[in-house]
Amino acid sequence: MRYVCSYIFNEEPKSIVLERSGQFFIKSNKAKNKIVFEDDHALVLSNTYTHNHKVGVSTFTTIIDKKRLTFVFVGLEYQENSAIAEGKCINF
Repeated sequence: MRYVCSYIFNEEPKSIVLERSGQFFIKSNKAKNKIVFEDDHALVLSNTYTHNHKVGVSTFTTIIDKKRLTFVFVGLEYQENSAIAEGKCINF
């Protein structure tokens, strides 16, 4: 299973490919995200990174609506959250 998801970031079109590999999805940026929830309607992927004491801990989560083929992505870190990216996907 592979999803190609497109979105606008900083007023520029972007896309990311997510490909299933067992209980993970590998993103085209080489990030490996664990499947933390999946049913017929939703797919939730997440990865948490621990850094040295100066940077902290961050979690990146992607939610894919399998029926509407939409997605939302966010990175969370204390006082350093990413922008929310969202858009449409195709799967094959």
